[in-house]
Amino acid sequence: MFADEKYLLLLLFIPVLAFLFYLFYKKRKKDLSLLISKANLPVLSNINFNAYKVKNIALFAGFIFLILALARPQYGNKDTETERTSSEIVLALDVSKSMLAEDVKSNRLERAKVLMSRIITEREGDKIGVIVFSSMAMWQCPMTYDIEAVKMFLQRVSTGDLPIGGTEFSAPITLAVKSLNGKPSNSRVMILITDGEDHDEKTKEAIESAKKADLRIITVGIGTAQGAPIPERDSSGALIRYVTDSNGKTVISRLDSALLQKIASETGGKYFEISGSADVFADIIKELQTLGKDSQGKVKESGRHDRFQIFLFLALIAFIIELVYPKTVKSKK
Repeated sequence: MFADEKYLLLLLFIPVLAFLFYLFYKKRKKDLSLLISKANLPVLSNINFNAYKVKNIALFAGFIFLILALARPQYGNKDTETERTSSEIVLALDVSKSMLAEDVKSNRLERAKVLMSRIITEREGDKIGVIVFSSMAMWQCPMTYDIEAVKMFLQRVSTGDLPIGGTEFSAPITLAVKSLNGKPSNSRVMILITDGEDHDEKTKEAIESAKKADLRIITVGIGTAQGAPIPERDSSGALIRYVTDSNGKTVISRLDSALLQKIASETGGKYFEISGSADVFADIIKELQTLGKDSQGKVKESGRHDRFQIFLFLALIAFIIELVYPKTVKSKK
């Protein structure tokens, strides 16, 4: 088998080149025959036409072996044991109804999911998990190295995932602290994405537990200070109504950033804000680059031995033959 099979497509050019070389060889021989007869050729010229055949065969053999080397042929199994080091990233996403507000497009929840998906892709190799929360929290995807699984679970997130509404920041923070067992480490971070409308009295206690566990919290506020109504749509996506309060007045959901800034500041994180077309992805990635990496134990990896060296050596021999093989014969006295 080959590790880079795409290079094998270069072999298709070999017959074309061989045909062009053949035409050149025939033309040169014909041109020479116009000057010197075939009978007098050995006497008047020291050109060895058979040498051209040998040199061309060596040249094309070299090209073939070089292409095979580029394709990296592999055979023979090998098992290696390496120590895996990584950071741990918990993505906590607010799924309360207020995240359906459309003061950012297409709405707060979908915009947050796009941001999270980009972060997951960028941080491949880290251990990542997803928590969804409202007034309670649960793991949508437990901590894993499988980024495709994390993305799959993330795409399924909706505001109907939790039975109780409202927003309480203590729920996801407490759940993350309990799940990230072990000694305090600078390799852990939580990215908390929400519109900031907290209705919780236990947040202060949760912040203290995060500080003790050395869990840095990056908070991302999504929405605008002006706010927007919360739409209710049918299965086809058509608007039915806007959410109203007990007095029948349309509820306007606004971004509340004060507490989010406090959580980030007290846990050593940073606060970012998504409003309008603002894109904070690059800033968050820059912040994540300051994370340390802890040992996650030894990992066994199976693979195959590369054997390109053999074909590279054969290509070198073929090119040397082409280079040193004489094109002329020694003149006879």
